[in-house]
Amino acid sequence: MHANARWYNRTVITQNKQQADIDLIIQSLSENGYVVWDNFLSASIIAALRDETHKRYGNHNMRAAKTGLINQAQQSAIRGDHITWLDEQDENSDIQAYFKKMHTLKDMLNQQLFMNIQSLETHLALYPIGGAYLRHLDQFSYGTNAKSRQLSSILYLNSNWQADDGGELRLYLDEIDYLDILPAAGKLVLFLSANFWHEVRPAKRERASITGWFRSRDSLIF
Repeated sequence: MHANARWYNRTVITQNKQQADIDLIIQSLSENGYVVWDNFLSASIIAALRDETHKRYGNHNMRAAKTGLINQAQQSAIRGDHITWLDEQDENSDIQAYFKKMHTLKDMLNQQLFMNIQSLETHLALYPIGGAYLRHLDQFSYGTNAKSRQLSSILYLNSNWQADDGGELRLYLDEIDYLDILPAAGKLVLFLSANFWHEVRPAKRERASITGWFRSRDSLIF
C-alpha cells in the first residue's frame, strides 16, 4: 500500500445512536469536509436496490456515462460506469426509502451547517469488471449551474466486498495524502464537491452504487 494512503477503518456510524450519529456527521463534515457512514439503510433495502440496479442494467436501461463534450473513445478511457437517473416519483418502494432518508439528511445539513441545499440529483451506477473513473472533481468550473453541486454522496450496494476485490473510492485529502474507501454494502460517503478530487479504482467484480449530489442554486453561492 502507498505510504501516503489511509484506509477508512474507524469512526463507524450506525443507526442505533441517532443523536450521536448526527453530532458525528456534523463534526466530521465541519472539520474534515467528508464523512463515511456505515449502515445508512437497512440490509434488506440495500439488497433490493442492488437487485434493481442489476435488473436495469440487464434490461439495457442504463447507458454509458458521459463526461463533458469529448468523444466516446475518450469517454470510455476516463470513466467506465453505466448509469440511469432516478426520479423522486419512482414507485419502487426501496428507491422511495432512499429518497426519504436523503431528504431527512438534507434538512439536517441545512439546519446544522446552513448549507442552503435545495435539491438532490442522483443515479444508479454500475461499473463492469475492470471499470474505473479517473481522478476528477464533481463541481464544474463551466456551464449553467456550474457551482450548484455542494455535497457529493455515494451509497454502496455491494455485498461481501473484500479488500482484494479492489474498486476503492480514492479520496484525495491534499496533494500527497489520500483515503481509500471500500465500496461495501450500506456505506454512505459524503464529501464537499468543490474540495475533493477523487477517483474510482478498477475492481475484480461488478460494482454498484447510488451516486448523487446535493445542490444549491447558483444565486445562493455567488
